[in-house]
Amino acid sequence: MNKEEVTGIGEVVSASVLSGLEVKLALDNPEDLRIGYPAIVEGKKYDFYCMVHDIINEKMEIAERLAGSNLKESVVPVSDLHEGYGGRIFYSKAKLKPIQLIEKGSGKLSEPETIPPYFSETRHASKSDVEKLYEVTPSSAPIGSLRGVAKFDVNIDFGKLVKKPFGIFGRTGSGKSIFNKILCTSILARNNANILIFDMHSEYGIYSKTDNTEGLKFFFPEKVEIFSLDFENKEAKPFIISPKEIRPADIIVAFQDLSGGMIDALFAVNRHKSDLDLVTAIQNADPEDFREGELHPTSLSALQRRIARIDRFQFVRETESEAFGMIQGLVKAGKSIVLDFGRYGTNQMAYLFVANVLARRFFDLYTEHNEDYPRLVIFLEEAHKFLEPGIAQFTIFDRLARETRKFNLILALIDQRPSRIDDEVRSQLANRLVLSLKEPSDMSSALAGVPDRSAWENIVGTIPPRTVVVFGDAIRVPTVIDVMHYNAKNVKRGIIGDNKDLDGVQIKKIAEKADEIFG
Repeated sequence: MNKEEVTGIGEVVSASVLSGLEVKLALDNPEDLRIGYPAIVEGKKYDFYCMVHDIINEKMEIAERLAGSNLKESVVPVSDLHEGYGGRIFYSKAKLKPIQLIEKGSGKLSEPETIPPYFSETRHASKSDVEKLYEVTPSSAPIGSLRGVAKFDVNIDFGKLVKKPFGIFGRTGSGKSIFNKILCTSILARNNANILIFDMHSEYGIYSKTDNTEGLKFFFPEKVEIFSLDFENKEAKPFIISPKEIRPADIIVAFQDLSGGMIDALFAVNRHKSDLDLVTAIQNADPEDFREGELHPTSLSALQRRIARIDRFQFVRETESEAFGMIQGLVKAGKSIVLDFGRYGTNQMAYLFVANVLARRFFDLYTEHNEDYPRLVIFLEEAHKFLEPGIAQFTIFDRLARETRKFNLILALIDQRPSRIDDEVRSQLANRLVLSLKEPSDMSSALAGVPDRSAWENIVGTIPPRTVVVFGDAIRVPTVIDVMHYNAKNVKRGIIGDNKDLDGVQIKKIAEKADEIFG
């Protein structure tokens, strides 16, 4: 695209390396510009690649006097009689944040350490501009289009993304689940890692029960296996936990309302349980069997009443074929696992309990035998339930975030309340994929450590659903992306790289494979 084909925005009237640029708009209507749009400011040596982070009509006394009067119709001329919105008296401004300098001629990129001269022309970024900034590598895949640039797909490097912990943050209704499906299909399509996902709402199997979109097994029937806590789900292998595998931390995380006395009683029983499993030992515990002061009868009684809830979980029972051994073998063979919660999907205690038990066992497995297993990414929804400051010390997930990148076990946090996640855990995230947030504390926490946080908070707080801002080493520059529409056609062509539509034979094969796997 040449210069004549791009739309001018205005001219620079103020500039600061630290505070950014101000541009007087030459647009007939400021509504043609939006927060998050990329722009190019044409300096003498550099093109300044910038992001629009605010659009303003500054307070003017004359505007206040004219407001509500008939005079404003004759003072503000129509657009084809002047340059800029409202002519020389009334105009709008845009605040821009420089993201990268593009050296004219060579195209060399560098950090923005200087400013453009007064009256530097500012225009919308074109496709040829942004092609200089975004790389396509063998391990990258598109996740959507660049906001403000027509028909330009933005790739992120999934090979880099899955090497370190990362976070996906967004308020309820912002599109986290669909966006996460796009990430998961991209990881599997590029063979960057295996996946373990706790599917609370039956969204990631063959089809989503919530919106009828395709799941991971629809696209990768040979790579994905489904287990379920709900034995009435005949489309999945049963997931069973032996009571012998339950540890005190699993119970503390699952209940989250145990008093200090109950936690003391829990550890006291655990020290004396002998060959019994912990649940049975708690149920059978008698204060008279303990030293004086070691176990408070009231605390034990309260703990016993709570532990009875675990008896309602059909998936906790003695078995000769515990599910973890099967899952372990599948992961070693290069398979990804969707753990469907079925009728337990609305049971927060079941989710907290199962996720902690399974993650802890993978932690032990990978720290001892990581050379025998492929990289595994554990996707953790409702992450703050495990990683709030008061509970994080009892879960395995804080150690997963801090220690296991060297063991090829990677944690991906999915959450709508990042402010409730422990600061130290958030500091470990190498990449952040942030959808719309409204709560100031959540915006501040999601962007903690990001340069020029306040400018990005303006963007995160105003972007619509299904729009994401990506920060980290998986993309060259922080970017606002309109997330692609998730359907079979876009996934097959854009992510998997198959330009052919599914034909009747392929659909029949998928159905037959599903019947074979699900019985």
